[in-house]
Amino acid sequence: MARMIPATIHPNVKSEAERKLFGIIRDTPGTNDWVCLHSLGLARHARKRRGEIDFLLLTRKGIFILEVKGGRVSRHGGVWQFIDRYGIAHEKHESPFDQASTAMFALENDVHQKFQDDQKRSHLLFCYGVMLPDIIFNEIGCEADRRLVYDARDRHKPMTDFINRLAEFARESDTRNYYLPTEKDIQALVDFLRPDFDLVPPLGIQADFASEKFLSLEREQYAVIDAWEQYHHPRVLIQGGAGTGKTLLALEASVRAARNDGGKVLLLCYNRLLARFLEEKIKTRKPDGEIQVKSIYGLLNDLISVSSLCSEFNSRRAELDASVVYNRLYPEYASLALVERDAMPAKTLVIDEAQDMMTLELLDVLDAFVEGGLRSGQWRIFCDVNNQASVFGVFKQEALDRLKNYGHLSILATNRRNTKQVAEETAMLTRPRITAPASVSGIPVQYNWYNTPEMQSQKLSSILKRLHREEVAPYLITVLSARSVEKCCATSVSDPMLVPIEWNNVCEIFAGKYQSSTYCTISAFKGLENDFIILTDIEYLESDWWRSVIYVGMSRARICLYLLLHDSLHEVYETRLHQWITERNNMALSTE
Repeated sequence: MARMIPATIHPNVKSEAERKLFGIIRDTPGTNDWVCLHSLGLARHARKRRGEIDFLLLTRKGIFILEVKGGRVSRHGGVWQFIDRYGIAHEKHESPFDQASTAMFALENDVHQKFQDDQKRSHLLFCYGVMLPDIIFNEIGCEADRRLVYDARDRHKPMTDFINRLAEFARESDTRNYYLPTEKDIQALVDFLRPDFDLVPPLGIQADFASEKFLSLEREQYAVIDAWEQYHHPRVLIQGGAGTGKTLLALEASVRAARNDGGKVLLLCYNRLLARFLEEKIKTRKPDGEIQVKSIYGLLNDLISVSSLCSEFNSRRAELDASVVYNRLYPEYASLALVERDAMPAKTLVIDEAQDMMTLELLDVLDAFVEGGLRSGQWRIFCDVNNQASVFGVFKQEALDRLKNYGHLSILATNRRNTKQVAEETAMLTRPRITAPASVSGIPVQYNWYNTPEMQSQKLSSILKRLHREEVAPYLITVLSARSVEKCCATSVSDPMLVPIEWNNVCEIFAGKYQSSTYCTISAFKGLENDFIILTDIEYLESDWWRSVIYVGMSRARICLYLLLHDSLHEVYETRLHQWITERNNMALSTE
């Protein structure tokens, strides 16, 4: 994997060809010793006040200047014409071979002057190439050698083949005593050329810009609760996709209910980590009334453990599959325990991520925990009926319909967590029933492919190191996996160090008190989020369960998302991408 400087392509780069080649160069296997500078400015150019090199590739086989021309290419009367993907024509009297060669000579002269006292570095091997990835180019003429051209025929070959061709041509053409760069020479060139490079702001700074926009959006969410209070809706079912702010609103709804309505508030969610996080957040808000925070099965376990059924429950629990225990046994014994001891009902019940507990059996139990029951009591229930509903396999439509009959339905239609790039890639890859559009632009989603556990570990380590170099605070990075903690990729990475997210450290981690990046299972991280998410161990995409898990994992990323997918998923990915593009194009045509 080549080291790219900058690590991501600038959002303002309009050339689709450059964007594609950026990824191809970066992900080419066997290129760990390559350094590629994208869009390198030349302050001293023979023909222009300022020139630019599309890609400068520094390798152990030589220094290569690569000129990129995407789209349609033609030449009439000696004038070259390039037509981009928008159908706009650009004319140049200078051929792309001349552009590349004059840029090479300008750079070679700069390097020679910089290292004139070093006999080796002042005689490095240079060569140039022209990349025309969208066409087959046979019209070489006498202007260039065929080996200098990369065209559509090369797109499915390793990039190393093209560089080997350039190196062969350079060795034949250079009659001097040329010198091949070492790793130290490459780093010396990087250090010298950086001042002339149009450097993209580090990812850490880009994340700060996006976060500021999200903060202003989050303030708008409070207007949703204002509307409930204004129209006096005692029971509200709030539906919204991932990123629409359900957890934030559940927290705010709990605090307001404690302040305005009096009496105890019971705030429920599915997993323990989220419950611990919400509990700490409640403490920092210092609410006027009592707010009890519980995970759903923590609540039921407390109820059963003080009943005469505790021993019998534990005995049966040890014999049954986990899905049976949580979906059937817990509701059954909790209902029996309620016969022995009345629940202490809350004045207001608030439930976050309710799709994970959306069964008639659980609703029957929860009915006892709010004054007036679910039919007549006061509650705020937040759920996502998209792919998240399949992760734990306990979503039943008839349970949702019951709540709809009891209360007022409210829809959260805007994604206020994810950037446009994260939201759109999540929708493309996992195909949720309903998508919530995002409005904040951010960093493109990064795909990384692997075919062995060792390769995946190396790529994960490389991504983490790159983010640290890009000034991203380690605690803003979380690695997620659908596998168990013991079997996930993160456990195989020791450099840089990763810390598992657990019940006893989740609050400190999200308070920024840890200096290490973290890892967790997707299911345990459900309801939480972080700025940078790296999703690993993606080996399947076809089943409902896998699509649901990937949907949850991808949507945890606020600013930037990295995906590590097994090579066997290339075909599935290409199919989903093609379907997505086709649907988007059809929608655009229908609105014209």
